[in-house]
Amino acid sequence: MAPETGVLNLVCRAYLCINRQGPNAPPMNKNTPFCCFLVLFLAMVPRSNAQKNADWQFKGEQDGIRIYHQITPGLLHIKLSTAVKAPLAGIVTLFTDVDHYSLWGYKISHSRLLHRESSAELWYYAVYDFPWPLTDRDIILRSRIEQDPHTHSIRISNTPYPAYLPENKGIERIRNTTTQWLFVPGEGGWVYVEQQISTDSAEGLPDWLVKLTADTGPRETAKAVRKILQQERYQTARLLHIKEKIEP
Repeated sequence: MAPETGVLNLVCRAYLCINRQGPNAPPMNKNTPFCCFLVLFLAMVPRSNAQKNADWQFKGEQDGIRIYHQITPGLLHIKLSTAVKAPLAGIVTLFTDVDHYSLWGYKISHSRLLHRESSAELWYYAVYDFPWPLTDRDIILRSRIEQDPHTHSIRISNTPYPAYLPENKGIERIRNTTTQWLFVPGEGGWVYVEQQISTDSAEGLPDWLVKLTADTGPRETAKAVRKILQQERYQTARLLHIKEKIEP
């Protein structure tokens, strides 16, 4: 088993441990809180070169979602982590259904597919409903889906292409925001979820707008993704090009 997969299996177990509910849930012994803390600490271990270059600052946990921030010259990086019980095919089905992004993407008022290159690559357009007195924002992204042949993890990378379409009057084009989702299958059908966002520095912006961009938005999106993935359409989804993890 790859080291990354082993750690992420532990993370999924911790999520189950902390969020157990119902009268039939087994009681926690005195060592359980410490074990959960230790496992969640492991989740904070950096796994990429970008993360090694600067420290992630833990900003808090709510609704089973942990948020971290990192600042590099001119950029604000946001990372969140959680877990969901869903097949990988259901996750890919959700993320490739561009016309329905408004059902789970925070403040997305409209989205449409621009071009589908293949089952693993597409371009799309989305509009974000920003609160007054700010003008709405739009963005054009190329989305690429990759699956690791060994761990079966799914990586979805979204890169901005602001010049793909002419700008719309009264809407400000987002030019420098990239997003990346990582889905790593664990045990019992659980999947570790990590989202990373890199955007222009929040320096000089009002606190409420920083919170909207760097905390509320990503958190509400992750909550909506977890919820919608419980629908039968996604729980029963199967795709020929997506391989599910086979339980031993």
